[in-house]
Amino acid sequence: MAKRTNTSNSQPVTTAQRLGSVIKSTRDIMRKDKGLNGELDRLPQLTWILFLKLLDDTERIRNDDAVLEKAGAKYEPVIDAPYRWRDWAANDEGMSGDDLQRFISNRPLAKVI
Repeated sequence: MAKRTNTSNSQPVTTAQRLGSVIKSTRDIMRKDKGLNGELDRLPQLTWILFLKLLDDTERIRNDDAVLEKAGAKYEPVIDAPYRWRDWAANDEGMSGDDLQRFISNRPLAKVI
């Protein structure tokens, strides 16, 4: 039997397709970075970014489960703020440029007056 092809745009995008799209977009952005010289530089960075995002999502789920299972229970995260994904990467207007470089290299952030 022949495979059906989806010619309609009404079908939802699968998780695998969305992930593929996000990875492609991320790689396109990383290609513009002057500090990364090829796939051998970009692949470890991309892997680390995906790991940090997955860890943060897992910790959110575990925190929610702890609260649901035991009223008022508190989950102890593996990574503390401000090093969690949600603290430095999830906000579109979060750290970037010099502030992000200072954060990564463990130098104090510039104070906004």
